[in-house]
Amino acid sequence: MGELQYLDGVITLADINTDRPIIILTTDFGLHDYYVGIIKGIIAGLNSRAGLIDNTHDIPPYNIDSGRYTVRTSYRYYPRGSIHLAVVDPGVGTKRKALLIETRDYFFIGPDNGLFSFLEKTEIIRIISLKNRDYFLKEISTTFHARDIFAPVAGYLSLGISPDEFGPEITDIKKIKSNKIRKTKSGLSGDILHIDHFGNIVTSYQLNNLPDSSCLIFLGQKKVGRLRKTYGSVKKGFPVAYINSFGYLEIAVNGGSAAEYFSIVPGSKEKILIATS
Repeated sequence: MGELQYLDGVITLADINTDRPIIILTTDFGLHDYYVGIIKGIIAGLNSRAGLIDNTHDIPPYNIDSGRYTVRTSYRYYPRGSIHLAVVDPGVGTKRKALLIETRDYFFIGPDNGLFSFLEKTEIIRIISLKNRDYFLKEISTTFHARDIFAPVAGYLSLGISPDEFGPEITDIKKIKSNKIRKTKSGLSGDILHIDHFGNIVTSYQLNNLPDSSCLIFLGQKKVGRLRKTYGSVKKGFPVAYINSFGYLEIAVNGGSAAEYFSIVPGSKEKILIATS
C-alpha cells in the first residue's frame, strides 16, 4: 500500500486516529428507511472502532445547494483528520465521478456534482477519482453508490489505507458558484440555499455582497425589511433579515417560520432581491 509523505501543517495519514477515527455523515436519505443504517453497518464491518457522527440526513432530496451549504458551514467544527462522507446524489449511476478529496485538514468522500465546490484549490492536497474496485462492494448497483462505493472507501480510509490506493489522481472537481448573486436594474438578485428546521431561509448572500446595512431586502415581491442584528430586533410574528452565525444573509420570522410566512418550500426558485436604487 502507498504511504503519505509527512508535511508540516498538512494533514497526513498519521492525523487519522486509527484507534478512534471519526467519520461524519451528511445525506438526503432521511431516517424513515434503512439506507443510513446500511451505510453505518458497512463502515462498522470494516472498522468497528470508527466513530460515526450523523451531521444530518435531512437535506431535502436531491438538493445539492442545501447539501453544499450544510457541509461547507459544518465541516470545520469536527476534529482535524475527520472523514466527511457526504451524499446528495441525484446523478447516481451516470458518468459523474466518485471522489475522495484530501485537504489540509480533512478528507471528503462523495459524488462529483458540485457538492464539494466550496473547497478552495489552496486547501486541496489531491483529488482521487474512485476507481479501484478492490475497495468497493463486490456488486455495484446503479442507484446506491453510498452503500457500494462511498461507505466502503470511508471504512478503508479510516483504517489508514492511503488515498492513492483508491484510484488515479485528477486535477479538478465540478464547480458550482455557491454565492449566486446577479446584478439587476434595481439592485441585486440572489437565491435560496437552505431552509432549516425552524423555517429560517438561508440565502446566497454573504456580508461582503451587501451594499450596506440600510439596503432593502425582498423575498420575491414581498418586503422583508432592512438588515437587523437578530430575531428579537423585530416584534414576534414579523420577518427579519440578519447575518447568521455562519456569515450568510438569513431570513426568519421572530417566533415563527419564514418558510411558512413566505410560502417557501425546499427547491423554491424565489429570488432574494436587494434594492440599491
